[in-house]
Amino acid sequence: MLKTYLFPLFFLLLFFAACSNNKAILFSQERLPFLIDSLYQADQSTVNIQPPDSAAAEYQRVIRSNFPYVEKIFNRYGFPGYDLVGEEASNKYHLLIQHSDFAPEFQLKVLKSMKKQVSRHNASGQNFAYLTDRVEINHGRPQIYGTQIYMSGNSQIKPCIDMAHLNERRQSVGLSTIEEYLEKCNETFYLLNPDQKRPDKN
Repeated sequence: MLKTYLFPLFFLLLFFAACSNNKAILFSQERLPFLIDSLYQADQSTVNIQPPDSAAAEYQRVIRSNFPYVEKIFNRYGFPGYDLVGEEASNKYHLLIQHSDFAPEFQLKVLKSMKKQVSRHNASGQNFAYLTDRVEINHGRPQIYGTQIYMSGNSQIKPCIDMAHLNERRQSVGLSTIEEYLEKCNETFYLLNPDQKRPDKN
């Protein structure tokens, strides 16, 4: 099922690449939202694979197959803001960067470019917070906005600076309180693990 779904995505990427000797069509501004969406769909296609070990292995393969395209987009355009590709494609590109944990220095480069777009209200402040935390964690430092967690039925925050003022920082970028966020993470955990029985809140 997965291979059948992924084939047209990668076929289309190869087709547009073949249309031009230097891939100008594939990476043109007009095609950019389409390219980002294709990469995003491939990234998300591994979510429902069973068993989970197979999903994890396929996910790692897909994100590494995506990466050369993700990197070339950035090298040509910087972080693609709303004015370049629209809000939806910009948000999808952020997720592709978020998933590029095997390239932490590249994530840092993108974060600096994204910061400029956020300051112009041309990219999501919430996405910027998520990528900031991902970069900090991937460089062995405590996060800032508390977006990175150990997910379980009782989700916990990964190391974070100045917990006393965490909700203030989250509010400044449009995030919910950490209490609300952890509760949603707990709900997601039980949704993804229906065999786990949630304790009675009463």
